[in-house]
Amino acid sequence: MASAAYELIWLKQLLRELQFGDVTQMTLVCDNHTAPHISSNIVFHGRTKHIQIDCYFIREKIMSEDIKTEFVNSSD
Repeated sequence: MASAAYELIWLKQLLRELQFGDVTQMTLVCDNHTAPHISSNIVFHGRTKHIQIDCYFIREKIMSEDIKTEFVNSSD
């Protein structure tokens, strides 16, 4: 999820530099129910210690409204 967010931010900046319309908020879809909840939740638990840096990055981008997260089934 963090890697995809890095790519979205890079793509957004590229489109802005090329003056290709006004790109405001991009949607990041995920097939994991807990990933969007962890990224938007302020409290970390013992099982999520190894992903804290990625979660902080995603949370920062969600709060600044650069990206938003949505759930999608794997079959879709």
